Amino acid sequence: METYRLAEAREHLDELYGRVRNSHAHIAIAESGEAGIALIPIGELREYERLRDEADLAAAKAVFEDPGGEWIPHDEFMAQLEAEDRVAAG
Repeated sequence: METYRLAEAREHLDELYGRVRNSHAHIAIAESGEAGIALIPIGELREYERLRDEADLAAAKAVFEDPGGEWIPHDEFMAQLEAEDRVAAG
């Protein structure tokens, strides 16, 4: 994956957009050394979101189907999922 500085990415956004859209490139953008975001094709983002949603549903179903499991309030469960997503995102 190529990495561009933020200022450079701004100057070439139309080119980077075309590369991501047409050739399915992945491009990282860094503001102060380390990449903070990535440009990826929207189809890949949608697939990632679908897989994440499936994993969340599977986790919820496992809790629901475990008769000895401990129930937690919805807000707490969602907070746990969001925390796991933040850890996974790095």
